[in-house]
Amino acid sequence: MRTRTIEKLLYKIAAFLVLIGAIIRIMHLSENNLGLYLILAGHVAGVAAIFMYMKYVNDMEQQKHVSKESTQQLSNK
Repeated sequence: MRTRTIEKLLYKIAAFLVLIGAIIRIMHLSENNLGLYLILAGHVAGVAAIFMYMKYVNDMEQQKHVSKESTQQLSNK
């Protein structure tokens, strides 16, 4: 089983971006909507991590299905 360090890293980056963006936005440290852009970037990174995890789960289910079919074919012989 492969480790999912990339997804975990993207989740951490996403949470960090959203947190920093919210702090900047709440404290009005930037007048050019930097906080909103950071929040948006955090959400995009989070969605990318979710899609990567969905692909991982789909690949695992597909591999499980293939191994189940091969087991059934061997038992029929």
